[in-house]
Amino acid sequence: MDNESEKWARILWDYLCMHQPLEKSDVIIGLGCHDLRVAERSAALFLEGWAPWLLFTGYRGKQTAGVWTRREADVFLEVALRMGVPRRNILLETEATNTGENICFSHRVLKENNIPASRVILVQQPFMERRVFATFLRQWPDQVGLTHAIVTSPQMGISAYPHPTVGTASDLICHMLGVVERIRDYPQKGFQVEQELTPSVLSAYHWLLQAGYSPK
Repeated sequence: MDNESEKWARILWDYLCMHQPLEKSDVIIGLGCHDLRVAERSAALFLEGWAPWLLFTGYRGKQTAGVWTRREADVFLEVALRMGVPRRNILLETEATNTGENICFSHRVLKENNIPASRVILVQQPFMERRVFATFLRQWPDQVGLTHAIVTSPQMGISAYPHPTVGTASDLICHMLGVVERIRDYPQKGFQVEQELTPSVLSAYHWLLQAGYSPK
């Protein structure tokens, strides 16, 4: 990634990462993806005492279908157990294939297990924070006022995110462009609430498109 591309990419990264402060919650929900650092962040939050329950959600989605043979939730479970999270404190949701299903199906698992969820911590990739939050506000089956959500992710900057297991800096830019498009388009489809796309974000989006990056 050249310096000019990085400058515009940082604008998208800073917009998509919400940096919400953590609060003690009822459950930590790790949303499945191809980045095991999400599982590690979820498990670390549990071990730090932020919630008494850890729920992993995911079958195989856009990032893992055709790449992983195992369900995302099962892979994340293995990470958490290796880090020392007791199995009795972990719930699994193994059917979701997209972010909306992650939210809805996690709610169902919590209801089935009689676990209260007045406050939840949602964990995903850094560039997915804003989209996950907007999806929760639309898709969580309870009235949103009854459940407060905090979104977090592995704690890193844009330069530290690329990794052999998740892709290059160029891959990251393409993923962020795709997320921006979903933030723009999905409210009209009923998938998430509106989020303002600022002029600087739109400028960065169009510059990166013109530079040859393709949304994923």
